[in-house]
Amino acid sequence: MKHRKIPHYIRPLFWVFLLVAIVLWYSDKLNERYTTEIVLPVEVQNDFSSRLWIEHPEGEVVCRAEGVGSRLMAYKMHVGERIVIPMSQLTLVPMSGRERDFRVDKHSLADALIAGAKELRIQDILDTALTVSVSPVEMRRMPVRSRMEIKTARQYMVVGGVSFDPDSVNVRGPKVVLDTMEAVFTKPKRYENLKTTIVGRIELDPQDGILLSNKQANYRVEVVPFTQHTLELPVRVDNVPDGMQATIIPSRVKVVVNVPLRDYERIREERLHARVDYTKVRKEQSGKCAVRIDSLPAGTEVVRVEPQFVEPFFTRR
Repeated sequence: MKHRKIPHYIRPLFWVFLLVAIVLWYSDKLNERYTTEIVLPVEVQNDFSSRLWIEHPEGEVVCRAEGVGSRLMAYKMHVGERIVIPMSQLTLVPMSGRERDFRVDKHSLADALIAGAKELRIQDILDTALTVSVSPVEMRRMPVRSRMEIKTARQYMVVGGVSFDPDSVNVRGPKVVLDTMEAVFTKPKRYENLKTTIVGRIELDPQDGILLSNKQANYRVEVVPFTQHTLELPVRVDNVPDGMQATIIPSRVKVVVNVPLRDYERIREERLHARVDYTKVRKEQSGKCAVRIDSLPAGTEVVRVEPQFVEPFFTRR
């Protein structure tokens, strides 16, 4: 009876050890070097110095390559890493009858692949049908705008917003993309409970399909203590024609401002003016016009104007 049960125990162990042996043998073989044909996924990277812009930069190249078995197997199974090639390393050959399509020169492509696929030894390119579609590019200077969220502590304020250096950058890309842009924005960043001036460096956030001359910008945010002040100012009318006299209802407005403590002594009613413009009043059907406050010290914020609109009447003298 015991002899009959022995194969029952030996058979599963045999298959387990056999499977382990096969896995170890195969793993060892994958660490050896082989030469075979593979399909390399490539991406031609747009270059800031180029006069052309590649619209669809991704493609595939069939080649004969030498490398570690595991690496070659990854490409055989189409899970290998994409090889990035700078456009400046390639020579583009025009295609007859196709104004925007170019064929990539085989020799320049081979050199670029050798430099980009460092774990592989490219022996020969078997398919020279790699083509790219291009369009002319433009370069424009655009301002840097902030996506930073600045929260100050109580009784502190930001003076002058966020300043950048450089405050504008060169943007290069297809015209159709540039026409949709007004500025280059920073990456989002958040500050809370600030009581002091901050400086730093922040990444710019490029839109898809463009290149920037600068990838980062220095920033400065001036934070100072402030106080709130209320003034009563007479309203004046600018650009009144000769021979006309203006009567304004109401003739005075109350202005509430946040002013940095360092500039508090400069806030005087005789130094500030509440104004409306005659030409703008004449264009308003209602006859009312928004009041603007000028001569404010730099950094002073107008919290509110009461009333916000006044109604001027004009008579001849």
